[in-house]
Amino acid sequence: MRSLLHDVDAPAVDALLTAVDQVMNSNTLLLRARADELITSGNRLATLEAFVNGPLFPDMMRAADHARHWDNLQSGPLVPRVTNLRLTGLDGAGFHARLSWMLCTAFSPYQRHLDVADADVIIDDFLAWLDHDRPATDDEGWSCWSVHPDFLYLTGYYTDQPPQSDAAYFDAGPNDTATYLHRGNTLMLLLTNGSP
Repeated sequence: MRSLLHDVDAPAVDALLTAVDQVMNSNTLLLRARADELITSGNRLATLEAFVNGPLFPDMMRAADHARHWDNLQSGPLVPRVTNLRLTGLDGAGFHARLSWMLCTAFSPYQRHLDVADADVIIDDFLAWLDHDRPATDDEGWSCWSVHPDFLYLTGYYTDQPPQSDAAYFDAGPNDTATYLHRGNTLMLLLTNGSP
């Protein structure tokens, strides 16, 4: 597994992440990596689990956190244990709907929802960026999956408990999401949290 975090340094990505940050009061992160083999229906879960449980993941999380100027993830552990992830399929329309939910409908503590037209511009630009390097022979595009957001330490905000780690990410609230995309041997993980 190799980091491709430099690839997400793009205006369309920044526009989406910044908009989600503002609407959901999130510390939104997008990770991109290259696996050692093609990601298929037979190994998609194992590939993501190997990534999340491997040594590259915390390095990329901290690098992304720093690049977004949050610097919230300190030196503690991010993943509580060897984690078994749970996936639910999203088709292209479902992925678009999830992004639209983030910008127009999700819990927004400071009432910063975007109108649908403005959200669509941001989403369309992001989706165009996703496909900017799509091989001409690729008929399938990105495979999109919702990941149950229970695989990172909790901040304790919604549980009235102390943070489980100084690198806690999820809040156990309504804005915790994890979205897994893969195509060829490339994977991406879009993460959101958010609390008032």
